[in-house]
Amino acid sequence: MASKSQDLSPIPINILKNITDKNNDRRKNGAQEVEQLVRELHGNAQDNTIKSIIKILSQDFTDSSQGHNKKGGLIGLASVAIGLGQDANDYIQEIIPPVLRCFIDHDSRVRFYACESLFNIAKVIRNKILLFFNEIFDALCKLSADPDPQVKNGAQLFDRLLKDIVTESTTFDIDKFIPLLKARIYVINPFCRQFIVGWIIVLDSVPNIDMLLHLPKFLDGLFKMLRDQNKEIRVDADKSLSEFLRELQTAEDVDYENMVKIIVPHCGSTDEFTRLRALAWINEFIIVGREKLLPYTPHILSGILPNLSHQLTDIENIATNSMTLLHKLVMQTNQTIPIKEFLHITTHHLSSNAVQSRLSSLKWILMLHKKLPTDISPYLADLFPILLTTLSDPSDEVVTLDLEVIAKISSDNTVLFDRLMQSLIQMFRSDTILLKSRGSFIIRQFCLFLNAELIFRRLSLILKDEVDPDFASVMIQTLNLILLTSDECMDMRKNLRTLSSPESRDLYSTLYKSWAHSPASLLSLCMLSQVYVHACDLLAKFAEIEITVNFLMEMDRLIQLIESPRFMSLRLQLLEPEKYPSLFKLLYGILMILPQSSAFETLKSRLTCISSLGVLRLVEKSENQDGNNVNNNPDLKDIDFDALLVHFKEVHSGHELYIRKHAQRNAVSTQDAKPVTAGSHTKDLPYGLQNYINKKIASEQTSPPTKSEQHLPLSVSQPLESLSGLSSSLPH
Repeated sequence: MASKSQDLSPIPINILKNITDKNNDRRKNGAQEVEQLVRELHGNAQDNTIKSIIKILSQDFTDSSQGHNKKGGLIGLASVAIGLGQDANDYIQEIIPPVLRCFIDHDSRVRFYACESLFNIAKVIRNKILLFFNEIFDALCKLSADPDPQVKNGAQLFDRLLKDIVTESTTFDIDKFIPLLKARIYVINPFCRQFIVGWIIVLDSVPNIDMLLHLPKFLDGLFKMLRDQNKEIRVDADKSLSEFLRELQTAEDVDYENMVKIIVPHCGSTDEFTRLRALAWINEFIIVGREKLLPYTPHILSGILPNLSHQLTDIENIATNSMTLLHKLVMQTNQTIPIKEFLHITTHHLSSNAVQSRLSSLKWILMLHKKLPTDISPYLADLFPILLTTLSDPSDEVVTLDLEVIAKISSDNTVLFDRLMQSLIQMFRSDTILLKSRGSFIIRQFCLFLNAELIFRRLSLILKDEVDPDFASVMIQTLNLILLTSDECMDMRKNLRTLSSPESRDLYSTLYKSWAHSPASLLSLCMLSQVYVHACDLLAKFAEIEITVNFLMEMDRLIQLIESPRFMSLRLQLLEPEKYPSLFKLLYGILMILPQSSAFETLKSRLTCISSLGVLRLVEKSENQDGNNVNNNPDLKDIDFDALLVHFKEVHSGHELYIRKHAQRNAVSTQDAKPVTAGSHTKDLPYGLQNYINKKIASEQTSPPTKSEQHLPLSVSQPLESLSGLSSSLPH
């Protein structure tokens, strides 16, 4: 039965034996015999017989489980194509699929014969083989990593022929191929990667194939190849990317949206070479794309910001250049800018570890506010808390710029300005370390960018009703020091010194009500305003308030202020005691309040410099200047000094009530605290005040207090640690 079947076969039995023989020469003879047979049949127009031959070679041989049969079938199919010549195009649907199936055979010799067979077929049909390009490409991609060197060489030989065919072709279907390239671009095997990059370079070189149009489909994979450990792959991938970047410079239709989304993540790559190339693309995008790039500029910004302070100079330089170009592009355009996206990116990078990134983010916010103040307004409410949080930044440069940004966006917005002042107080209240370390700096910067008087007025109105006496005292001392010493408050000091205008007198009254939280600060305000008569009345009220270590420390610092350059005019007034009798009374009153410490000795030395004879010849107050009073400045009737004194007393009554409410808690903490020895906390109390208190403690320990000492509001015999909370809260 088998013999009859073979007799019916269109292929003679001797030819079949030859093409499946182990001997190479016999296989060649068999192939030539198949070629001659097909040529004769084709000449006689016996197409059905030819198809039968192809079917037998395919089903009975290439699909056989026997290796020799497979090899014979592959040789036979190639011979059929050669025998048909150009007319083989009509049979490619029958000839090529069985050959392709052998590309994945487990036998390396079969895979080699498959490459050889398809190579010979392709030489005959040329560009018609491109109908199976995707299948062939996929098979060759796998064979490029074949472990058998002979198979790999055979695949490379066929690959070169296929590239020549594609280059010559005018009908290559790039749209059909791109999905396959997109799927294979992420292959990890280095041989497969080299194969794929080689094809990308070839296809991009074909004039009638526009690879740039499809670039977003495989761009990400190319960038990932830049990180390959194989140098040749990195070089080829970079070569391909450089060529695409060059083409972008003259291209008219570029998909910036998708390419920006692809490239920006690579700007943060851990591989420095990849990061550098990604930034180079971003830089070129900005130059070439111009306003076409505007909708995607926030995303681009997110890629540039982290690289502004990179350890590699080349990366830092190109990032800085890109930032300059992007900033200029946004500044010069009249088109719509995606402000919401910009603010999202910039606020996110305010928490960056890099100082330059935080600075650049703030500059962008400032620029957007300057360029589009109306458009940015709806987002300021959400932006404001983030900017306030940035005031705690460890970099002074960042804080300074942040203060400028906050000041600029709130300068023309009353609601935001009020919110700023409220938030500032709340922030200092919750973060005393920030208040001590940067409180003065922050307020001075705001005074520089905004109206100093407006800031002091608003803060005074808020602090006037502050219930925490410790915080209020520290806050007022900070403000008072700024008022008396900073250049930003120079105009305020001039107005307060004369009180010549209704505005200056109103300012004095406003400050007075909040300055009442700090007796020494209030006294210095009165000295600055030269209301010496009222200051004497105020000094008398000090006898009615609780005298604490905090109070004594404030008075100690007041002496330092009197000795500072800002109070030089006051010291010169001491040369004319007949004109300023209340000033003398005031300073002697302060001297009487002070314990005999270094501050006491300093003020005493100052007063003894003035001739006592001048003091004895003092005339009535109504006949001298005596600073600012109603006799020489009738406009001071606008100020109700009696009401201010009542306010001072009410404030300190509130302080005493607050202290009593917290007395029990403080008492418990004092009992748990360790005993304090004389000399502890010396660095907290200036001008010898600590020494004075320590002596009092020592004397209390050796002898019982006298009757008069028992009635002192300040019990110096109590442990100093219980008062350290007050002393440590003062600004140094």
